[in-house]
Amino acid sequence: MSATTQEQQVTAHEKLLINELLRMESGDVQKTKSMLTMISDPDLRQQLNACLQTAQAHVKALTDFCERHGIG
Repeated sequence: MSATTQEQQVTAHEKLLINELLRMESGDVQKTKSMLTMISDPDLRQQLNACLQTAQAHVKALTDFCERHGIG
């Protein structure tokens, strides 16, 4: 069986949840980017960079999911 035949249809409620998650994660990316310019401590800056990379990965994963499922 292929992966597409095993996938279930995404419900309207799930689409709303995905949209909200994407909005939240995108906001986190923007906030973290703006904070980075204000941080001088190298350890804290490194931690924020790790948070930024994680948030960007979440946004990409959600976007990829939407593309695979025709959610736009």
